[in-house]
Amino acid sequence: MNKQMNLPRLVFLDGPGPPPPVWYLPKLSENFELHVLWSPTGDETKDALQERTLSQFCDNSPLLSGEGSLDAILDFCRKWHPEGILGFSEMVVTETHAAALELGLPANSPESLTALRSKEEQRVALAKGGVPVPRFASVRSPSELIGAVAEVGLPAVLKPSAGVGSMATYQVTQGVDLRQLWDTAASRYTADPRGNGSVHFVLEEMLIGEGWHGNARYAPYVSVESLVHNGSVTHFSVTDKLPLSEPFRENGCILPSTLPNHRVSSILECATQAIHAMGITNSMVHTEVMLTAAGPRIIEVNSRLGGGVIEMLHLSFEYDIVTAMACVATGRPIAQPGPPLRNSALYFPQSPAQDVALAGVPSVDELMAFDEVVEAELYAQVGDRPDWRRGTSGGKLARVIAASKDPEQLLDLADFLVSDKAFTYVPG
Repeated sequence: MNKQMNLPRLVFLDGPGPPPPVWYLPKLSENFELHVLWSPTGDETKDALQERTLSQFCDNSPLLSGEGSLDAILDFCRKWHPEGILGFSEMVVTETHAAALELGLPANSPESLTALRSKEEQRVALAKGGVPVPRFASVRSPSELIGAVAEVGLPAVLKPSAGVGSMATYQVTQGVDLRQLWDTAASRYTADPRGNGSVHFVLEEMLIGEGWHGNARYAPYVSVESLVHNGSVTHFSVTDKLPLSEPFRENGCILPSTLPNHRVSSILECATQAIHAMGITNSMVHTEVMLTAAGPRIIEVNSRLGGGVIEMLHLSFEYDIVTAMACVATGRPIAQPGPPLRNSALYFPQSPAQDVALAGVPSVDELMAFDEVVEAELYAQVGDRPDWRRGTSGGKLARVIAASKDPEQLLDLADFLVSDKAFTYVPG
């Protein structure tokens, strides 16, 4: 553990999701005096392993626990006096910025916090900032859903106002039983531990994507990975997306984008406008953008980087985004990225949207045998029945990271992972 007194003090809030601590803690502990706050699970074996892992690099405390997390963070920080607070997981974004604001440390503006928590408030903020948004309506009951359909029109998308990973997200089309849909969506949301307990949904006009890539192996939407430092926006990359699995489940992404420069410029301009409209001032940002006939349109803005982007930026640009984010959190200047050296990809292939059991699963060694593959982790084994109804995380079969100077090779790998050469199924 590095306890040099001249290093800036940083509190890191550990939350669920990749990358694992062993990937980023060496970078942080080398440049900062670090203390990690984490959430105990109640499983003694898992919690002991977490504590041992973290203790290899820095001091840590199991203080994050439900509704009392913010108070625990503030109590600790008032005694330890950090210069910044940082967290990568979307499950700790609110606490990260709320605590930093309370302590006068670098953070997003107070007005941004509500919009970052609520998709409804986000649409309001974007519209006020002059960003084109689809029609939308708040929905808290089946009767409100019926009224929202009349107001918004069809096709539309029903999604939780505070939700992650495509959880409880449904397309609404003509002929759908709206009361039954509401019961399904509300029960799914309340049963998911990632929800906040409030059954509050938003119905949005469905954005219709257009194939800007001219290649059906890409989805008609992208994301933008950015870092905002004292209100100044640095865009690292536009990230191409792989086609979705029903319903709205992600299969992965490739960066940097293969779109022509004029298309990339229009996307970056749209993302910059959205970031300023949201009041984001000190944060990493992951902005999802639909590519439409009328131009780029914002899907949503998140005060975090997209899943896998930390590793992907390292592979493509050889850029240390981990240290850059910690510098923003502690009010220090960041290094600028150079030109991309190669393409990188993240894959999380999805099970079919039906009740099936896995009959065949590739081994990690088989996945690592591909020249492009850098990391591979399996989430499923033969006999498992993926819970695809939980969204992207429920149907996710594996997590694979790859790199190549030829994006076509990365697309070929994507095709393999969704083919019966990789995963096979029998009726569940």
